[in-house]
Amino acid sequence: MHQPDSQPGPPPGRLVVLTDQECWDLLRTRPVGRIAWSGAQGVSVIPVNYAVAEGVVALRTTPYSLLARDAADREVAFEVDDVAIGAHGGWSVLVRGRCRRVHRAAVRPEPWVTGARVLDLQVDVASVSGRRLLAAAPRPPQSEGAFFTA
Repeated sequence: MHQPDSQPGPPPGRLVVLTDQECWDLLRTRPVGRIAWSGAQGVSVIPVNYAVAEGVVALRTTPYSLLARDAADREVAFEVDDVAIGAHGGWSVLVRGRCRRVHRAAVRPEPWVTGARVLDLQVDVASVSGRRLLAAAPRPPQSEGAFFTA
């Protein structure tokens, strides 16, 4: 069981909606995201490395993977984020679109895992949205006597 800290955590931050361009710029800064779809085994979410071009998220996988069998030709969601836990800040970008097989994709990520990742998939982006959590200013320190007033 988690014991409450004697010191309060950072104050809550403020959410800011990102522009489409900011979302695309942030997508280019990370090598790994998560793709989600609803298929034969229910809802699946897996981490993947990826590459982006305007309007496209490119993936590579094996032809026999769950991703290849289940997500191709379906609507998917793709998310990338960065979280600064100590500061209670960060950002998240969500892409929605249709995943499809591509023959000789123009944009291809370099696989991070061994094995023949010969199947190119791409998410044709229908929408992109994102939010940034701006950390609030730190709370001023309080002395022990600050709670007692005359």
